[in-house]
Amino acid sequence: MSPLRRFLGHALLTLALLATSTPALAQELARPVLTGRAFLADSALTVGTVVLHRMSGAEAGEIDSTRVARDGSFSVPLPSVPNPAVEEIYFASVRHAGVVYFGRAIETAAQLDTLYEIQAYDTLVAPPEGVGVALQARNIFLEPNGDVWQVTDVFQLRNDRDRTVVARPDGHVWSYPLPSEAREVLTGEGELRPNVAYYEDGLFVVRAALPPGERLFVVRYQLESPAVTIPIEGEIELFDILVREPAPPLEAAPLQQVESIELDVGQTFRRYAGESVQGPFVRVVPGAPEEPPPVHWIAVALALVLAAGGLLAWRGQPRAAPARVEDRQAVLVELARLDEVFEKGGAASAAAERDYRRKRADLLRRLQSGS
Repeated sequence: MSPLRRFLGHALLTLALLATSTPALAQELARPVLTGRAFLADSALTVGTVVLHRMSGAEAGEIDSTRVARDGSFSVPLPSVPNPAVEEIYFASVRHAGVVYFGRAIETAAQLDTLYEIQAYDTLVAPPEGVGVALQARNIFLEPNGDVWQVTDVFQLRNDRDRTVVARPDGHVWSYPLPSEAREVLTGEGELRPNVAYYEDGLFVVRAALPPGERLFVVRYQLESPAVTIPIEGEIELFDILVREPAPPLEAAPLQQVESIELDVGQTFRRYAGESVQGPFVRVVPGAPEEPPPVHWIAVALALVLAAGGLLAWRGQPRAAPARVEDRQAVLVELARLDEVFEKGGAASAAAERDYRRKRADLLRRLQSGS
């Protein structure tokens, strides 16, 4: 064999080896790794174990763990790149002072390109009677259900402290009175263990740890009628009562009736709202029936509608559908209804639980972003 042929043969062999090794090298470079930092308030969390969780249609649970470095950094490999097609979710948590803190959900490979952060805090032990916490928003919606009215009461608390408030063994973190007319009271937050929120002596009692920031709690009960006296303690920054239509005329002083909210097609809630609402009560009472308009005004209104319809047809423009109301209250109500459906049906499968938690996380993100 000539030197030229021998050289070409070696060159072709080298190219072949590179061609076969390149995919393996690329696969190694694309190996999914969750890299992040754990923080304790504004500083690094220097001691702790980061636990990796996975949720998918096939399984849900802890799959790996790693210790944080002295600067709070950590790196944990993922078994695979997150696959949106199978709705696979990864997230990480860390325990500090007996409280578990979670990072955001990882749903796509692109999210692995940014630093993953887990925020933890030191704790403050509440006195046995609990602590005062800002009630940022409260949304009560009433729905007729046969001979009773089903109530979903959504409390949005805000802990303005720089530490997580925890309960003593014989105490609680926060409590609030419920209407004396409430029956069949159920407490829960979907993700809560049964012993962290309960109803006792007319009070909704929370034992769950309250980290700095916002947290939602949901209470459900029944009323014999929508007429109810709602006790108020302290100040409620934003207070809404939403009554599903059709419903009798009501008044809810000092709240004012404002624009209704349509959550789904055919599901409209009449809305009574107020800001900086203080006690001692908000009373929902029967209102005056609405007077039917005079016949001649009906004729005028019909003529205007027909004229407007003719003008739209002449212009050749389609009639616009009513705009969907997307505000903070609508998101809160949707969140409460999601929790209610989940608690009634339970986690029939890992896929059902994953779908519930995905939707719940999306609603919470919408609340935080103000959309």
